[in-house]
Amino acid sequence: MKFQGSLAVVAAAAATLVEVAQAHCYIYSVYVNGVDTGTFQGIRTPAYNGPAPYGYANGPVKDLDSIDMRCNVLGDHQVPHTIQVKPGDNLTMDWHHDARTATDDVIASSHHGPAMVYLSPDPPADNSFVKIWEEGKFAEGVGALAPGKWATTADIAANSGKMNVRVPQGLKAGFYLLRAEMIGLHEAEVSYQKNPIRGAQFYPNCIQLEVQGDGEVELPEGVSFPGAYKWDDPGVVYDVYCSTKTTTTAPCATAYQIPGPTVWSGAWPATPSVALGPMTGATRAAATWDTWIVKSVVTSASAGKVLGTSTYEAQWSSTYHAPTPTA
Repeated sequence: MKFQGSLAVVAAAAATLVEVAQAHCYIYSVYVNGVDTGTFQGIRTPAYNGPAPYGYANGPVKDLDSIDMRCNVLGDHQVPHTIQVKPGDNLTMDWHHDARTATDDVIASSHHGPAMVYLSPDPPADNSFVKIWEEGKFAEGVGALAPGKWATTADIAANSGKMNVRVPQGLKAGFYLLRAEMIGLHEAEVSYQKNPIRGAQFYPNCIQLEVQGDGEVELPEGVSFPGAYKWDDPGVVYDVYCSTKTTTTAPCATAYQIPGPTVWSGAWPATPSVALGPMTGATRAAATWDTWIVKSVVTSASAGKVLGTSTYEAQWSSTYHAPTPTA
């Protein structure tokens, strides 16, 4: 990346940050069989989208055609550690908004929607992401003006941000990317393609895994990101608050179709929660940062002083470069 040194570009980009980080979310840590691997260990944490104190790293992706749909912003960048697991292990992802605390809201109470988990060999390729878990709308609301119970709010947020999945039985040893995702449908009555101010909000986050053991099961063909979701998918365009409106021109849809493929038959049919041990690592994200990205412009700074800018374009390698495993 070549530095351009244009502070005017930075100022203009920063001025576009009109959306606030109100109860957005990402994964802070992963527990393996109840043991915490540590804050941000093995997680490709999204990049900050602006300078302190206005930027944040927990914003959504809304453009279905963007490479950011794969693992969020800067998702092509490997992190220094990977998480070692075995087939059958229970993984508990710890989602949060501001901090890993019991009082954190995880995600806004209005951000109803589904949650999914995909698994892909690392590095991913075309059609390599296989869905191994999903949950959508699991109960109708009580009363005429209730939107129902959803994975994001009535399950994950209600359980302090915990999302559970199991490593598929007999999975072949190797390096994988686990792509966990929550979708907020609170503005999804129209697609982002038709109205960029609205649209479904996608919160993908990728985790580096090393599966160990002597398993022989290989993942089948999956889907690509971007590409798995379409602009007119009923699970992408959905009026989650239709039933709460006093007037409407059409009947409210009560059924909800989760976007993407069906869950792979080789995934576990159920993923029970497990008892969690003590938390390891910081409770909050870094209070300050020295790199951020806005509209493909990367800004580097030190001690509050901008050093320069560069143009970013995702570069997904076709060759795996093994990071250092966690303990």
